[in-house]
Amino acid sequence: MPASGPGRKRWRHAQAHERQYWQERGDVAAVRARRLPHYEAAFARLASLLPEQPLVVDVGSGPTCWAQLLPGTKVYVDPLMASYVERWGAELPEGFPIAAAGELLPLRSALADLVFSVNALDHCADPEAVVRECARLARPGGLVAISVYAHPRLRALLHRLNEVLTRSRGPHPFAFTRDTVPTLMRRCGLEVIEVLALGAVSFRTRLHWLKRTEALVVARRSGGSTAPSPSPSSSP
Repeated sequence: MPASGPGRKRWRHAQAHERQYWQERGDVAAVRARRLPHYEAAFARLASLLPEQPLVVDVGSGPTCWAQLLPGTKVYVDPLMASYVERWGAELPEGFPIAAAGELLPLRSALADLVFSVNALDHCADPEAVVRECARLARPGGLVAISVYAHPRLRALLHRLNEVLTRSRGPHPFAFTRDTVPTLMRRCGLEVIEVLALGAVSFRTRLHWLKRTEALVVARRSGGSTAPSPSPSSSP
């Protein structure tokens, strides 16, 4: 995350919004139930690309921890993890929870068979730095899979214009388009191999050209085929 300046202030505002939402209004079970029908087929496809007993790092997991739908050992990383454990401890799946920002992940390089992130990248202070960290954590031949809510170009432009005119700062510091994640992945040295549709997420508008959609972009780190990884006996 930025050490200082408007980027850090904006990130802190977004984090405060997330903390308040999950402490006061968020319902983990309801969110999982609402999105699960959209995710099941894509996650099954992603699981088919993994070795037996993979090590999966879920970056920006929130309390929903979507990597629980995948096989293997899971590491759940989120800046607000301590508050999620406090509020939603009984709802969190088995795995290793770590409180850390995606821009500087406290894990060794080439650790994971899959580095995974759902609906978190647009909450970050520096999305490209997060993608670079995800690429660093993946084993040679391993996978990085990232999804965000993607705006049509006009909606993304209106979002940015509204921020400039009103100086508003919502929970999403960035308004991404469908091209953003694949572009960031390629810029960080990853090879995009598949894009899995996760459905529409704009339930408040019937105008197709304003609907947000979600897709899971799957990329591979160069350097060989994915190999099975041992399960850690303690936190990585």
